[in-house]
Amino acid sequence: MLSLVATAMLVLSAKASAASAPAAVHLPPYEEFQLPNGLRLVVAPRHQLPLASVELLLETGGAHDPAGKAGLASMTATLLRRGTENRTADEIHDAIEYVGGHLESAAGPDATVITAGVTSENLPLALELVADVALHPTFPKKEFDTQQRRVLAELAQELDDPGVVGDRAMLRTVLPEGHPYALPTAGTRGGVAAIQRRDVVKFHATQYAPSRATLVVVGDVDPKEVRRLAGRHFGAWSTKPPPEVSAPPAAPLRKNRILVVHKAQATQVQVRFVAPAFTRKTDPVYFPATVANVAFGGGFTSRLVDEIRVNRGLSYGASTRFMQLRGAGFFVFKSFTKNESAGELMQVLLAEAEKARTAGFSDAEIERARSYLAGLYPLRLETNDQIAAAIGELLLYGLPRDWVSNYRQQIASVDAAQANEAARDWFFAQPYGLVLVGDRKAIEAGLKAAGISGDVRVVAIDEID
Repeated sequence: MLSLVATAMLVLSAKASAASAPAAVHLPPYEEFQLPNGLRLVVAPRHQLPLASVELLLETGGAHDPAGKAGLASMTATLLRRGTENRTADEIHDAIEYVGGHLESAAGPDATVITAGVTSENLPLALELVADVALHPTFPKKEFDTQQRRVLAELAQELDDPGVVGDRAMLRTVLPEGHPYALPTAGTRGGVAAIQRRDVVKFHATQYAPSRATLVVVGDVDPKEVRRLAGRHFGAWSTKPPPEVSAPPAAPLRKNRILVVHKAQATQVQVRFVAPAFTRKTDPVYFPATVANVAFGGGFTSRLVDEIRVNRGLSYGASTRFMQLRGAGFFVFKSFTKNESAGELMQVLLAEAEKARTAGFSDAEIERARSYLAGLYPLRLETNDQIAAAIGELLLYGLPRDWVSNYRQQIASVDAAQANEAARDWFFAQPYGLVLVGDRKAIEAGLKAAGISGDVRVVAIDEID
């Protein structure tokens, strides 16, 4: 029989274990419906505040841009709010501004989203406006011309920012020409210049279909009323679904692919390493790899930050992350440094990656990473807009309904052995793509100092499309 002291110690130990386990973060309970035209409707009542958020998620994005017209999905999404059959651009703006709300539209690689936020009493207006811009845009020629000039000017201006150039060119080093993810969603100068108004009209007419769309409403709302309003505003939508677009995973590289982007008289070098990785779907490596990444380069107290910024002063910023899309995934390192230290920076990354692959992480490092992720996660689900986006993400990527509620527990269950295995598999263990933007001579000296070789291509910065 246990003594009173032993019993008390067991009770305290149990309480401590319970306290150390992260509490689950729950999405509000939500109901799902389907309209006769195939539109999926999700309603999540949340009555804490008299607010409501709407997100219409369409399964079409930059990956659906036709060859030679990169940026078409993005331009279409932006122009939705620039005039409809019922309202001019100014009338759309004034209608949402009058009620103190917001209305936006944008395209990413995998999806286009139209979002609105209002007080709950103005939900009927928000749904009406979202339906109007999604279903009835007219793409006025004047608005199209203005937007095209604006995007081309922005793309040209970005050539003055080596960091943006590095980001935009990065995936081209690991993907074949013509891959749906190879070019940036915002487009290229050649792609945007080639777009005509009729391309936008056709893209909208063929790609915006109810059977490939989800309408999410979160906030102080009544599901029955939302369902009625959705039927009223979206029920007549009858576009046939477009063909599925195949975005195959990035194939392993046979040797390193290095893109040198020469910027004359640059005093710094932008550095981007990228390698194929796993996709956004429920790959079992997701949680171990996420924890390992935070310990390696994804957190402010990570190894790379300590070694690159704190110990050596090579850069103010260095980070790694997994970029996960529906059809492909990537592991990315980003940093910059002075010309004379470019080789050292690359040496440090590769040495630390090899150390992580061979020696792994300590239990203390993994615990810090788990605590960081568990503590940060609730902050991503505080507002109606964030919750609507999270629900849309679950549905877009085919994640299980309990993904959010299980997230912190899944993170907490990752041990050092699992994280170390993920590091062995994904931390630049295979040939990679490398983009270096800066002075060519400094870059070539840096590559030699770091002992990096591969297929090298050199272009001037103004040649980047």
